[in-house]
Amino acid sequence: MSKTVEALKRAEAEKKRGFQSSASGPAFGENHNREFYRDTQGSALEYERIGAWLTNPAFQGKPIQTVMVVSPHSGTGNTTTAALLAQTLANVRKRRVLIIDSNFRTPSLNMVFQVRDNGGFTEVASDGLSFEAHIQPTNRPNLFVLTTGQTSISSAEVFEGGAIDHLIALLKEKFDYIVFDAAPIVEFPDAFALASKVDSIILVAQSEKTSIEDAQRAKQNLEQAGGRILGVVLNRQKDYTPAFLRKFFRIAN
Repeated sequence: MSKTVEALKRAEAEKKRGFQSSASGPAFGENHNREFYRDTQGSALEYERIGAWLTNPAFQGKPIQTVMVVSPHSGTGNTTTAALLAQTLANVRKRRVLIIDSNFRTPSLNMVFQVRDNGGFTEVASDGLSFEAHIQPTNRPNLFVLTTGQTSISSAEVFEGGAIDHLIALLKEKFDYIVFDAAPIVEFPDAFALASKVDSIILVAQSEKTSIEDAQRAKQNLEQAGGRILGVVLNRQKDYTPAFLRKFFRIAN
């Protein structure tokens, strides 16, 4: 997981520069908590728990194949959550997982997985091109990525109509799980159009940054759009226990 984590750090740095140079939208990655990346073993265990929960139909009543990961605002680690969740799901042998960059505002999965972005999700969904030619393997076994492609195409052209439904149906035949990395829902309307087309939604909130009001508004809006929220990931939760006490308890245990 360490290689993916390092790539995520670089991708979020690129996003931060992109937002800061943009005329609209807040800066990405402000007050970034490096402890999240340092504790890779602990975070891997948490993603294993999420993966086990998603893949157990007894918890949800029916199988889940498509998951949209979305946050109220940019800078909460949404792409990190989507990428590490997809990687965790792909850790099971013979399970094929596809992660799709549906964030047209600040796409970054091409940087995370170090693949080309010379055609992707927008072309496949809006122009009806063959998805096989645009899906790329990653350096992780069983994990594939579909980048955004042209970001100049409006979200309405991609998500509205029957083309996206047809595409998702075809992808479900080829992959066991499909993870969508979506644009922040309070800032942009893109995720509303996708909400009713996926089996489930994971809402990402950042500890001490995402307000309760924004989280509740995002949840309500997603549900009104026809989405099914499975739960919330609380990202970058800080530990205020003094270092000497953490060391003491590790020794004692």
